[in-house]
Parts: sequence; C-alpha cells; structure tokens
Amino acid sequence: MKIQNIFKLLKRLTKHTSVKELVNELTELLIENFSGVQLTVYEIQASREDESKTQRLICFDCLNPDDTILLNDDKNLYEAYTSALEVNGAYEFKKQTIIFPVVLYDKSISHLISIKHSYPEGNGADLLIGLMQIFTDIFRSIHEKGYDPLTRILNRQAFDQVATDLSYTDKPISNSGTDRSFKAIAILDIDKFKLINDNYGHAIGDETLVLFAQTIRSVLRQDDLFFRYGGEEFVVLVKQAHAEQAFTALERCREAVEARRFPQVGQVTVSIGYAELTPKSQLASVLSKADKALYHIKNNGRNQVKSYEHLLKEGLLEEVKAIEGTADFWD
Repeated sequence: MKIQNIFKLLKRLTKHTSVKELVNELTELLIENFSGVQLTVYEIQASREDESKTQRLICFDCLNPDDTILLNDDKNLYEAYTSALEVNGAYEFKKQTIIFPVVLYDKSISHLISIKHSYPEGNGADLLIGLMQIFTDIFRSIHEKGYDPLTRILNRQAFDQVATDLSYTDKPISNSGTDRSFKAIAILDIDKFKLINDNYGHAIGDETLVLFAQTIRSVLRQDDLFFRYGGEEFVVLVKQAHAEQAFTALERCREAVEARRFPQVGQVTVSIGYAELTPKSQLASVLSKADKALYHIKNNGRNQVKSYEHLLKEGLLEEVKAIEGTADFWD
C-alpha cells in the first residue's frame, strides 16, 4: 500500500469524536482495504446474574450489544484482559486472532479489540497490525474523554454528545449514531452532600461519590445510560420501558443507595426526579420537567423517586412549557 493511502486511512480514523463513529469507520476501512478481516470491539462490564452477589465479567459487542460472552469462556480474551498485553491465537480455517486490550490511565481494561485475519507474516499483516495499534490508541483517547476520571462513568461531555444526537429527531435512527429508544430521563442528586464534604473532608466526599456511582451502576440495566453531570448530580437515561418499569428501575437505585453503608459517613440517600421521554420530545423541556420533579422532592422530604407527570397530575407542579434551544438546569 502506498504511503499516501496509509495517511488517508489514518486521517479517516482521527476525524471522529465518538467511539461508535470510530468503530464504524474502522469497520468500513477494513472492508475496503483488507480482505476477510473480522473486527469485534468488546466492552468489559461486571454483571450479576439474578439475585446472585457474585459478579462476572461480560464482554459486550459494541456494534451488536445483544451478542455477549463471558470473559472466562474465551481463552484469548481472558489472557489479554489479565495480562494487559496483545495476545495472538489461532482461529479456525487457518485464521489468526489478535486481541488488543484498551488499557486506561488507571491501568484498568475497558475494552478488548479483536481481529481475525488470514494474512501471512509480512507486509500485509504488519500493516494491519500497525493500523490496529494506532486505532487502539485513538480509541483509548476518545473513550477517556467521555468518562469521569473519579467515578469511571460517563461524563458531561458524553451526555452533551448523546443529548445532541437525541435532539435530531428528524434523522433516521440507523444514521444518527444514537439509539433514541429511551423512555425516561432522571436527575439524581445526593442528599445533603455539602454536609459530607464539610464534616468529613473532600477525600471522604470523593470516596462517597465513587461508591455511589458503583452502587447505581450495579443495579441499572445494561442498556440504561448513567452520567455524572457535575458535582453530586447525575443523570440516567432509562431504556425503553413502561412508565411503571421506569419507576421500578429508579426506585431500585434509591433503595440500593439507602441500604449501603458508606465508610465514615454511614447512610447516604438520593433524591430522583424523572420525566417521560419520547422520540419527538424536546430534550431541554424534558430535562426541565425532571428538574422540577427533583426540586419538589428536595423541598418535601428528600430520599424519594417522583415523576413530573405524576406530580403534575396531582396538582403539585406547574406545567413546564416547551423550551426553544438548549439550557442548563443545574446550579
């Protein structure tokens, strides 16, 4: 391959700002320039089965989330995860498998990038491997930018990106890069968090945030999106569900936080306001509705889950009018 073409390939990879766009670009790039190469990008997540307290590491295919495997069930994936090094292995029909771990700044492994190819050793294989190593570095950089370094969940920048995609409701879902089948948006606010910082110091406050995020993430479903918006404020996009199911999912979050004992602090509670979301919703208006519900909870006892729609029906809130453009709803 000519050097000019290699530069063009790299330029195509470096122009993206989201992980999903980057993976889609590499998939197309491999199809166009390398024959018979199979790419899979796995996200590693801890999961519990049913009521078991034992966590297992599961590999989710980023482009096909329904395709999952247990990390322990694949020897090559497991070796790459535990060693944090590239792993080469044989595959059927004389193909080779190479696993590239995505090692974050804190030495944790967030993803495993797998390619299967039948190129013999030499220029073709060397070029493919070099391209994959560069892709892994770009992937790591983009992934890091979308995550909060303290709590290791999605951050404000990632939320803004998803919110932007959700706002383009006239765009076909298949081309938007974001699945819009979310049923509700919730704002979670740790009750009296300022007192935790004042009484125990910011180190304990930070530890509380980390444990809070871990607690919420452990009880949310895989498809729900969880963001740290800033400070002690978090946002959850609840995947498609009935209104009762959205409440159940968020109430499970509240109960899990209330039941946990936080070191030195003891009991911590959370207030959760949420509002229903449809593909045609104005996201700014729905956020404002969730914020209204949260404000009501904060002034009426805290440690509750309430929906804007329920409070409106009960006459406890004034209706939120449609908002033009974007706005910030947190102080």
